[in-house]
Amino acid sequence: MIKNFSKSDLPHTIPIFPLPGAVVFPFGNLPLNIFEPRYIAMIESVLSTHRFIGMIQPVVHQNKNEKKLYPVGCAGKIISFTETSDSRFLIELSGTLRFKIKKELTLIKGFRRIEPDWSPFLNDLKNDYHLLNLSTLLMELKKYFDKNSINVDLNEISKISNEQILASIPQICSFKVLEKQAILEATTLQDRVDVLTSLLRMYTLEGNENDNETIN
Repeated sequence: MIKNFSKSDLPHTIPIFPLPGAVVFPFGNLPLNIFEPRYIAMIESVLSTHRFIGMIQPVVHQNKNEKKLYPVGCAGKIISFTETSDSRFLIELSGTLRFKIKKELTLIKGFRRIEPDWSPFLNDLKNDYHLLNLSTLLMELKKYFDKNSINVDLNEISKISNEQILASIPQICSFKVLEKQAILEATTLQDRVDVLTSLLRMYTLEGNENDNETIN
């Protein structure tokens, strides 16, 4: 987690890493295995500057030649990296702030860059997670784990910080690209809690309906 981060620390341009299903949230972490030459070049570039990468999802169901992106992504800062013997990078991103694409810039060494609009999401820099009540969300999470035979001690999860819980659920649950995007675009923290709660409830109920159909 990046602490004491302010608006003045935000870069004016960032490279983006379009990857379906890979989302990072403010105050959350995301490990990545970088092996494509263009993204290796991207990592080498940011390691010598601000270390920020914009994680963003490509639009689903588009022609393979199209390169459309969803309008909102989240920037992460590289907090650790290892270069492997076969020239890959193993990195860990610390989620910092969401952004909208203001303008896409010219390619550099094959990777895409944008001018981000940080202004809609400056509240991401505030850590107000302690104000949230996650009891209903955790109850739905337990039902989801039980339905999918995932053995997790909910008491241990409740000891984790609220920000880590909210950032981890989209990564460990089998949500679809559009669902992860809905979580990412939720305006406020409470909105994100509500979206996560609804998705977990939906997945649990869908499973029950499928079971009933099988039994009949």
